[in-house]
Amino acid sequence: MSAPIERAAIYGGGVAAPMAALAIARAYGRLGTQVTWADTGEALPPHAALVALPDLAAFHRLLGIGDAALIEAASATLNMGQQFAGWSGGDGAFLHAYGDAGTAFASLPLVQHWTRARQAGLRVALEDFCLAAAAAKQGRTGEARDPATRQVVKHGWYLDFAGYVALLRAACEKAGVAIVQGSGAQPHVASGKLDRIVFADGTAVTADLFVDADGVLIGSLDPPGVADRNGPCDRIVRGSAARLDPLPLYSRVAAHAAGWVTLIPLNDRLAVEVVYDSREMPDDAAHAMAEQVAGRRVETGGAEALSATLRPQPWVANCVAIGRAAGDAPLLDGAELLLLQLAVAQLGLLWPIDRDAMPESDIYNEELSGSHARVADFAAQHFRLNRREGDRFWDTARAAPVSAELAGKIDLFAARGMFAHFNYEAHVEDGWALCMAGHGVVPRSFDPQALLVDDQALMAEFHRQLRAIAGEVPGMET
Repeated sequence: MSAPIERAAIYGGGVAAPMAALAIARAYGRLGTQVTWADTGEALPPHAALVALPDLAAFHRLLGIGDAALIEAASATLNMGQQFAGWSGGDGAFLHAYGDAGTAFASLPLVQHWTRARQAGLRVALEDFCLAAAAAKQGRTGEARDPATRQVVKHGWYLDFAGYVALLRAACEKAGVAIVQGSGAQPHVASGKLDRIVFADGTAVTADLFVDADGVLIGSLDPPGVADRNGPCDRIVRGSAARLDPLPLYSRVAAHAAGWVTLIPLNDRLAVEVVYDSREMPDDAAHAMAEQVAGRRVETGGAEALSATLRPQPWVANCVAIGRAAGDAPLLDGAELLLLQLAVAQLGLLWPIDRDAMPESDIYNEELSGSHARVADFAAQHFRLNRREGDRFWDTARAAPVSAELAGKIDLFAARGMFAHFNYEAHVEDGWALCMAGHGVVPRSFDPQALLVDDQALMAEFHRQLRAIAGEVPGMET
């Protein structure tokens, strides 16, 4: 007879701890699991904002968080994609929108026909066939109304960091999570497992399962279990500027000589992040770079150091590391919230049925390590495919080693417009296609079956799709 988890303790702050506490309480509180969140009270990074991908909308429903609450508490705005500017040098830009890269035709993805036409002289970008991209550029959103369009349009959110944390905390209280102040915790290990954590004031929390969003708990069980990885940048400066009006439906990721600047539109302000390599740009230049890219006055905080670490085994004994305790996320493509959501959701799916034996940890570690690798690959493609010239930072970034999986993906797409599928994929094929094509990769060849469509029929289909998009967007919601 198994011994179910009766007490779960979450340790840490930021977004990771309350998200995990809320998810566990809503999923297992009704089964009698008592959930305690030991809040470390860490200072929230000033000016910080979050990029949430469309999948988080469904996760919010599981957490009981509605859109209206996000808008009110977290100054949320709709996120339909990210615009990458200057990554190929000059003023060129492309939009990675959250939707289909055109409509399939003659049983083939549109990218196959697009490749064939590009080689014959077509100058229409792949993103021009994407309804989501066209809508985002014109400040429109919503589902396609004309069945002939047959394209999906998705949106995520842009969120104020502090407001989102406050919203999660309020939801935890409503869900019955016991919240205690828990700074300076000392973990106590017995028989290879955590049995309690003792705080600076002498109070203690015991649990059958511990979720660590800080790193101190998992570190007591597996001190050498963190590996350093090379990151392209080591510094970040965050800031805030006046709200954009009208509000764009996409963020802007603008490359500069030593890194990039991300502009995140919120309801009450414009969040600005300057990410850079301190060997190529001094800290005191970051503020000027923020205002140059934002085109307005920016209030910035101090420079913060960035790390790049990964814990290959986030679940050890009865302790599960999430968020930064499990590893640092790439600072592109909404990776931070994506990896956190995947970690919390996977923990819910693999919730231990026996507190004395947790074989679920093996598959959890495999799933999360794989997911982190694939998410990191998606971010790494931007650096490998950048075409800036004359900047030492970007030359180095382009030449940096990438995983065998990413190298295979790029090579296969460049050869024939197809994608290799690996385990733990976190991004859809159309997202990869829009990014690679946006970075200037035009496949050298295509599926031979595309030749079964004659030229006139293909041109007619291209015109049909472009007309459908042009007719659809004006009727969508602002």
